Amino acid sequence: MGPKSHQRLNADEALKQLLAGNKRFVSGKQLHPNHSKESRKAVVEAQEPIAAILTCADSRVPPVVIFDQGIGDLFVVRVAGNIID
Repeated sequence: MGPKSHQRLNADEALKQLLAGNKRFVSGKQLHPNHSKESRKAVVEAQEPIAAILTCADSRVPPVVIFDQGIGDLFVVRVAGNIID
């Protein structure tokens, strides 16, 4: 939800924010238009990502944003410490 979401939230406030976001999603009134119903519908039948990305679980670095990709374009695995063994 942008910069204003950087305030510390208690569990109830966080849940309220998540539920509000889900309500926008269900109603088709998302704040992020690149996550449209049409974009989601296009990947229902199959996945054909162009790359697999192993990244840290850091919420500040969403791979679809930093690589400017859309829904279904990346297969993303997020782990703490992003260590490959």
